[in-house]
Amino acid sequence: MSELEQLLTNVQTLLDANAKAQPGDAIGTELSRPARTTAVVSLQDAPEVEAFRNELIDGLIRVDTVNQLLRLVNDAMTRLMV
Repeated sequence: MSELEQLLTNVQTLLDANAKAQPGDAIGTELSRPARTTAVVSLQDAPEVEAFRNELIDGLIRVDTVNQLLRLVNDAMTRLMV
C-alpha cells in the first residue's frame, strides 16, 4: 500500500510541475505575452488634414490641398478594403 501511495504522490508531483510549466489555457497564454503595440496614427492629425482645415477656415481651398486629402482618404479606404 505504501508503494501505491508513493507512486500516486510522484505522479501528482509531476502533474503539478507540468501544470506550472505550461499556461492553463489560451487566455493565460495571451496574458503572458508582451503587450501589443501599433503604428496606427489618427487621420485627424495628418498634415494633409491640417492643411485642408486651415484653407477651409481661410475660405481659399487650393486644388492640390484637396488632392492630397483625397489621396490620404483613398489610401486609408484601400487598406480597410483589403
